[in-house]
Amino acid sequence: MKVRDYYIKKAEALPNAGTFTADLKGGLKIQDIRVKLSATNGATSNTVGKLCGMVSKIEVVDGSDVQHSTSMQELQALNFWQNKRFPYRYLTAAAGGSVLEEAIVCFGRFLGDRDFYLDTSRYTNPQLKITYALTIDAGAGFATGTGALSLLARVIEDGAPPYRGFMMQKEVKSFATVSSGECSTLLDLHLPYQGLMVSALKTTVEPQTILTNFKLQRDASRFVDFDLTSVDLLSRNLETHGWAKETFRPLKDTSATFLASVYAKVGGGPRLADGTAKALVTAASGESVTIAMTTGGAAGGIEVFINGACPHASFWMPFGDGQTPEDWLNPAGLSELELILTQGVAGAAASIVTSQLRQ
Repeated sequence: MKVRDYYIKKAEALPNAGTFTADLKGGLKIQDIRVKLSATNGATSNTVGKLCGMVSKIEVVDGSDVQHSTSMQELQALNFWQNKRFPYRYLTAAAGGSVLEEAIVCFGRFLGDRDFYLDTSRYTNPQLKITYALTIDAGAGFATGTGALSLLARVIEDGAPPYRGFMMQKEVKSFATVSSGECSTLLDLHLPYQGLMVSALKTTVEPQTILTNFKLQRDASRFVDFDLTSVDLLSRNLETHGWAKETFRPLKDTSATFLASVYAKVGGGPRLADGTAKALVTAASGESVTIAMTTGGAAGGIEVFINGACPHASFWMPFGDGQTPEDWLNPAGLSELELILTQGVAGAAASIVTSQLRQ
């Protein structure tokens, strides 16, 4: 099997907000599409230091037929659950610094999957759409007119295996949590499920306190696929996927606080920039990390390494090992498939994303 990397778009300049659309024509057999977004920080700083929260939707569509639909944060979290690591990200709060973030629309179970891919020849007008709004600010955002986008597809050029379908990932529900009670969601009954991802994001609050229990039942409890506390689900995710890791370059100062993309942190520390630099991570609450630096260390710049769980405040619930199609949940013949989430903290932005096999 021969594959090639193909730029659908390369370093395309973006306005500060809008929806970017790219055609996916030509009978391509696509394993994945790497979305590469960059922008230049404001003249003073960018205390946010990220782009992912400014991309509300990444979609693959054929007219009204939606084959993929998530936010960039959801897609980066899915990338971790697929590949046990975040896609490439360069995050910095420095004045005039360049921030780069990637998210990968993966049509297989994992990067390089030979068995499942998107065949665009089966559709009339397939397109990739990206909806975004960059924060433009000299101190807490980006410089105007500096956004840029590249779309890099991994394409099977020759010798593709017989077509078996692709993994279709969609946000099927978003809601604001309340302080107690259950949130019930009836799931689609048409396609097999590889897994479910649920996220609950509220700044400085651990997601396992926001959603405290996860239950999936068929036909009014005739069969219960799982009924797990969030703490046990978090532990299981750690056992199968390990800790999520990221780096961040905070502002050059004696003290800096920034928001990471991981929670339940096990540790973190600086990489020293020069012989005089001294730095120490002094606090971590939710995704908030505080680092203290010497003036000399600040002058040289510090890169902070963070290890944690729940990437972008998410949990992953695979069926079987998540890799073997015979083990996935096939809802054919069911009258009801219900996901029940028990809530513990109000005001979090929660969502449910499904990963299903579409043929």
